[in-house]
Parts: sequence; structure tokens; C-alpha cells
Amino acid sequence: MRGLFKTLFGDARHVVAVALCLMVTLAALRSPAAPAAGLVLPLCLLAAAAYLARR
Repeated sequence: MRGLFKTLFGDARHVVAVALCLMVTLAALRSPAAPAAGLVLPLCLLAAAAYLARR
């Protein structure tokens, strides 16, 4: 069962990176700059991928 969870979700760093990206995007959607929220998620995911690539 542990192997299944590892395959589906990766390690804790991946889960935290995705959670942070979602929180940043939701915050951008609720802010006055909501029209620019479509640019936030790709940039956040790119930053998370860069962070995870170095680990």
C-alpha cells in the first residue's frame, strides 16, 4: 500500500509544492488582480518544478 501512495503522490516535497501552487492560485483568484490569475499558476508550477529539479 505504501508503494501505491508513493507512486500516486510522490514524496512530501511534491505534495507540498502542489499545495502551495494551489493556495497561491486561489489567493490570486480572490484578489483584485483576478484577471491576471491565469498567469500565476504556470509561473508557480514552473518555480515548483525548478525547486524540485534541484532536490
